[in-house]
Amino acid sequence: MEAGSWYRTAPFRPRLRRHARIYRQHYRGQLGYVLQDRTSGRYHLCSPSAYYMISLMDGKRTVEEIWNRACEAFPDERIEKADITRLLITLYSSDVLLGDVPPDVSEQTDRGQSQRRRKNILRFLNPLAVRVPLLDPDRFLSATLPWLRFLFTPWAALAYGCLLLYSLALVGEHWAELTHNMSDRVLTAENLLILLLVYPAVKTLHELGHGYALKRWGGEVHEIGVMFLVFMPVPYVDASAASAYQNKWQRALVGAAGILVEVLLACIALLVWVAVEDGLVRACAYNVMLIGGVSTLLFNGNPLLRFDGYFVLQDLLEIPNLGPRSNRHVAWLVKRKLLGVDEAQAPANSPGEARWMLVYAICSFIYRLFIMAAIILFVASRYFVIGVVLAIWSALLMLGLPLARQCLYLFSASELRGRRTRAIGAALGALGLVAVTLLLVPLPYNTISEGIVWVPGDGAVRSKARGVVESVVSAPASPVEQGTVLIKLSDPFLDKEVAVHQASVNELELRHAEQDIRDRVSARIIEEQLRQARADLGLAEQNRANLEVMAGRAGTLALPAVADLPGTYIERGSTLGYVAEFSAPVVRVVVSQDAIEQVRNDTRAVEIRLVERMAPVVSARVSREIPSLTDTLPSPALSTLGGGRFLLDPADPEQRRVLDGVYNLELEPLQAWPVSKLGMRVMVKFVHRWEPLGWRLYRGGRRLFLRQLSV
Repeated sequence: MEAGSWYRTAPFRPRLRRHARIYRQHYRGQLGYVLQDRTSGRYHLCSPSAYYMISLMDGKRTVEEIWNRACEAFPDERIEKADITRLLITLYSSDVLLGDVPPDVSEQTDRGQSQRRRKNILRFLNPLAVRVPLLDPDRFLSATLPWLRFLFTPWAALAYGCLLLYSLALVGEHWAELTHNMSDRVLTAENLLILLLVYPAVKTLHELGHGYALKRWGGEVHEIGVMFLVFMPVPYVDASAASAYQNKWQRALVGAAGILVEVLLACIALLVWVAVEDGLVRACAYNVMLIGGVSTLLFNGNPLLRFDGYFVLQDLLEIPNLGPRSNRHVAWLVKRKLLGVDEAQAPANSPGEARWMLVYAICSFIYRLFIMAAIILFVASRYFVIGVVLAIWSALLMLGLPLARQCLYLFSASELRGRRTRAIGAALGALGLVAVTLLLVPLPYNTISEGIVWVPGDGAVRSKARGVVESVVSAPASPVEQGTVLIKLSDPFLDKEVAVHQASVNELELRHAEQDIRDRVSARIIEEQLRQARADLGLAEQNRANLEVMAGRAGTLALPAVADLPGTYIERGSTLGYVAEFSAPVVRVVVSQDAIEQVRNDTRAVEIRLVERMAPVVSARVSREIPSLTDTLPSPALSTLGGGRFLLDPADPEQRRVLDGVYNLELEPLQAWPVSKLGMRVMVKFVHRWEPLGWRLYRGGRRLFLRQLSV
């Protein structure tokens, strides 16, 4: 049915089915109506004018009579014939509209089959979230609600708040123990089995929370089942009856009931986890905390996903059908601003709604792309063929089909008659502008990394012998010259070792002097023993001389923890301090694997600045590169624990090893750059050649693909 066929639509006498109900609502101070189809459980939002026309559909009035009376009742609103035609199409496709006579059996059969086909198509189009209805829980919830009605009282809310505050205090107290080595604890085979058993139980209580909250204010729950979310079975409940509630806080509480239940379970599990010893009960409690406290807030409570957080947000904002209307608002902007369709009807009822819809449409689309890419990479890393199929499928559904629909709209939509050439030209121009911006317009390109104030290799003060620190000869922060004695060690065993080797040399020299010159074989044996003894003596004397730790270069002496050095046992090779020129220090910078190629091959300039004082920017150059890949940071200050950006391996007890390998570069400032101490964090910017954004996105996606799939 279209506006052009009004002569066929005008004499039609529509009538609502008996199972249709209409509820009055207020959204953002404006009156609205909700049409409920009680057999299918679907809800439709209507404007006052649409409600007025629906109220006149009694099977006696014709469509033309209904339209005329609506125009008289709403003189300030422009009601087109196409508007009532679209309304009839919506009501008919929702199966709440009858014609002049009741439909026959074949029509009912066709409609039922059409509904089933639509549901199957929706399930096919969303293979990662397939719903399987199981039973009608309404009678069970009604029978058990009196036992749980106390949970919806102010006293229960107060107790819930107190428990939550106490649990947060416990989390702060046991934070290190809760987060220590989390990845290894969660991904073990035993814990994954526990997680698979605990997860459905927690989610079942989650969905029952929705059901009881809905029943508390008189709603009905007629469907509960299982949804396979990324192939994981998750219970679900149909709580759409909350749309009939006039109080937005009641609707929001129904949407948030599942989150509140899971947070409550997480709090109780935390108390159990603190009270019991290691074992099965403690492991189950930890997994309940993980599900209820982490996954609930990150996923189920995220309004950008069509889970509980989404429905809570749309109820609090009083913008029903936020997701679909946001998409329609973007389409309206494209039609109005780009294609010049001025008569297009805006889905937003106020400027405030328009802003929320625009922001939500952009953010949700980007986030859905991100989530879908993460799921595809996760699946492909384990099952490559399935991941490729999912990638193609998702690309077709999220990009291919919308583009195909837009192309069909451009070439066949009746509202573009007379301006189709302009619309197609504007669309092609917009696509060309985007392509040129992404592929041809160069933009500044920099790589940002972190480093620390460092010293060259000969600036480190290292012990060449083992021993106990006897005294610190040179004062810290004092200037020293190359070869200056800095620290003296003592090792009484070295004096005895030197004496033993000296005695051995003296003995062999006497034996060699007394040896008969005619016995050449014995003489050569003694000479060889004497040579070895003198070498041992020289080595022992060198070790004794090494008890004096000397400066390898001129500079200023830095000795951390100098007060603890006397009496401390030092192993050979231990770093005791540094001798550095603080007026022109070296910067040791850490670069990730993804950025090292660009840093090596396309660095036009290097800029450094201290984190402690960001204002002065100093130019530098790469003086040395350590070519090998390493998993150890030069300083813990560069890790996330020290305020840096590199993630540490939780299995490393020394907390110096990173999860992904890094490269080390040494930078030399090109001008005076005095610093006060070593180990200060430095921000480093490698300036590259300007490059269009599209090539960067391609390179970043390629790196992510190769790294995730270990190619």
